[in-house]
Amino acid sequence: MIGLAIHTSSPELGLAIADEKTGTQRSQTWPLGRDLTAYLHDCLAGFLHPHDWADLAYIAVAKGPGGFTGTRIGVVVARTLAQQLQIPLFGISSLTAIAQHHQLTQPSSPAPSSHLAVALRAQRGETFGAIYQIAEPQVIPVLPEALYSQADWEAQLSVGPACHTITAEGGLANSVAGVLSLAQLQWRAGDRPLWSTVLPFYGQHPVR
Repeated sequence: MIGLAIHTSSPELGLAIADEKTGTQRSQTWPLGRDLTAYLHDCLAGFLHPHDWADLAYIAVAKGPGGFTGTRIGVVVARTLAQQLQIPLFGISSLTAIAQHHQLTQPSSPAPSSHLAVALRAQRGETFGAIYQIAEPQVIPVLPEALYSQADWEAQLSVGPACHTITAEGGLANSVAGVLSLAQLQWRAGDRPLWSTVLPFYGQHPVR
């Protein structure tokens, strides 16, 4: 059983794959920028090899927040694949994926705080933000992701638990490993979400 994760919510493309039988996994990123649409399918086909599309048991996708065009492309491609293959599709928050990736790659951090704040710059000086409790095997949302003015975000940080803060800049596609990790945990717990339930998240209202 193979799981595939897709991250297109930033100028980079991130892909990750896991073999549930062998426990092996790998990931890769490409700085495609505006060429995402032109090369996404070629990157997917090449990265999936030597597996076939029919080997996929589930797909996961970073659903945002992030860049409007990239996020929408990734979600549309993931929905289409899951629908055609008739397999579950997991929509994973880009902010939660960053927090989960941080926990996977730096398991001893943050210390002594047990909470992690993730901030992502939005337009007009605003910030996408969320706060998570660091826990095994996955981070737990304490303050759900939302769009804040910079002043409101700073206020949230001042009244909430002491946090280690990550301000996400470039290289967001590396957190595709976090997308895959969270989807794996849901898959192993028996979750089988329909492709139609996954919508892109742009910070305020999902676009259908």
